[in-house]
Amino acid sequence: MATHFKTNHDDSSGGSKHLRALMIGAIGVVYGDIGTSPLYALKSCFLIGDLPVVPLNILGLISLFLWSLFCVVTLKYVNLVMPVDHGGEGGILALSARCISLRIKRLRGLPLILGLVGMALFFGDCIITPAISVLSAVEGVKLISPHLSAYIMPLSIVVIILLFSIQRRGSGHIGQYFGIIMILWFLTIAILGLLAIMKTPLILKAFNPYYAFHFLFTHGRVGLLTMGGVILVFTGAEALYADMGHFGMRAIRLCWNYFIFPALVLNYLGQGALLLSQPEAITNPFYLLMPPSYISPLVILSTLATIIASQAVISGIFSLGWQAIMLNYLPRMRVIHTSSKQIGQVYLPAINGILCTLTIAAILLFKTSDNLAAAYGLSVSGIMIITSFLIFIHAMYALKWSQCKLLLAFIPLFLLDSLFLITSFAKLLDGAWCTILVTLIVFYLLHIWIKGNHTLDQQKNNLTIHAQTFFKTHAERYVSRIPGTAIFFSRIPQTIPRSLLIHVQHNKFLHEKVLLISIITENVPKVPTVKRLVFEELHDGVYQLTARFGFKEIPDVHKIIKWASYDKGLITHGAEVCFFISSSILVVMKHSPKKAIEAHIFKALSALSQNATEFYRIPHNKVIELGMHYKV
Repeated sequence: MATHFKTNHDDSSGGSKHLRALMIGAIGVVYGDIGTSPLYALKSCFLIGDLPVVPLNILGLISLFLWSLFCVVTLKYVNLVMPVDHGGEGGILALSARCISLRIKRLRGLPLILGLVGMALFFGDCIITPAISVLSAVEGVKLISPHLSAYIMPLSIVVIILLFSIQRRGSGHIGQYFGIIMILWFLTIAILGLLAIMKTPLILKAFNPYYAFHFLFTHGRVGLLTMGGVILVFTGAEALYADMGHFGMRAIRLCWNYFIFPALVLNYLGQGALLLSQPEAITNPFYLLMPPSYISPLVILSTLATIIASQAVISGIFSLGWQAIMLNYLPRMRVIHTSSKQIGQVYLPAINGILCTLTIAAILLFKTSDNLAAAYGLSVSGIMIITSFLIFIHAMYALKWSQCKLLLAFIPLFLLDSLFLITSFAKLLDGAWCTILVTLIVFYLLHIWIKGNHTLDQQKNNLTIHAQTFFKTHAERYVSRIPGTAIFFSRIPQTIPRSLLIHVQHNKFLHEKVLLISIITENVPKVPTVKRLVFEELHDGVYQLTARFGFKEIPDVHKIIKWASYDKGLITHGAEVCFFISSSILVVMKHSPKKAIEAHIFKALSALSQNATEFYRIPHNKVIELGMHYKV
């Protein structure tokens, strides 16, 4: 089935050494979240369903774990979703952008809406993942000494604060040792599981899917509720797809098939084996796999692993935020590029501060990892079903699959995704409301920003004058030219920006050379170098430079000017250069209460947005800024 999709660029071409490095990096970054699920998944399922710890329940749940991992991660993500790349990139926003690029009229804005909802859900995931991961690891100190229980929440908050405070150093610096630590983690949990299996091999019956179906059909509503806990087993599966552009499909697949999946299977079987022989170990079946005298080192290793798991989703939201800014789904917030070699490594201080605050609030609100488990899952199941819808759109319209093939492939997929989504909603009062609230707020803000920008664009377009028209009817009146070069930014190529129009009307002159620079973000991750820059002379001494960038690239004004200087000779060495920047001054008009609230929110979001001078890092002493009023 997957072979019919366009395959992603294979990053292994650099040889086995390069592939090994990619695999180590993938183990450290991609698999942190799904790799730390054994800390809390099994215990949470028993608590959610209030299930007795008896052999049939143990075998049923472990069987559900194993087959869910196989169906959701191996079949769906590794073999069906990952081969659908967008210029070598994956992730919910890249997949949405690919579907938007198909320009299917009958779908209207559906791919965009699905992408924005997926982004909002992922934001909620980025709040709960660090909270539940760190809490579940630190809770191991209870097994060292019951007196340490009072320090679990304060210690977890300290770890969270440290985690978010080091983000400004960049994921490349933080993550250089992640791979080694996570390899040690997966080897440890695999060995612990294997030792427990050897003591109680009866658990191997869990490979039989009969026990999974028996559990579901005999427990009724409780069985469905428990499926909301089974989601915890594959949280982080989206990372396999989202980080494909960094590590390549082959490296991620090899890691999963031959290392991560076997390690997780062994550990879940081991926890089941432990419960078969010691049902009282349900208090913490993961840590109790380890002999008591060695629990302290395991708590330390677990804490490191959960920090890495949290780092993976935090880096993911930074990358997603950067893509959203470039696509104009978010204000142009301050973005720090933490690596000169890897464009995907960015740090967004505003998002980092919001996430840190909300994560600490989640720890204070839910108090334990068991309580957080009830809130967890909805974002994961929501992203899963959105991914399935977008893949369905791609298969139907881009690959032209037959109806029969679509039904055979996607009906089981949608049934499975719907089952997990429904069971997640069943935990609404227990904590899922938190995810819904965060998702609605984030989506509402994204909607207001996009809607407000559309209103602004309509006003700006109404004032747009085509370059040829302007120079024929206006420029002849202002024949005065002064030495130097003036650079104006024009949203639409071959049109006169308001800044130039106001400058000519009030100052009555033009510079010897005028460059109109249009920076366009394409709906692709990266634009080929040969298509990046386009040059055209519009009038005597007036030139249009159109620069195209992908939504994962840095729009570098300095490189554009360097190209104009050295390749085209438009700017001579030592020439006087000044930049004319237009800024939007928003005026809130009288509206109905609903529209007035939206207008004020849009104005507040606009205040977070950097102006072009800061965003493009233009020297302030060379900038002339012209403000223009727009109604919202």
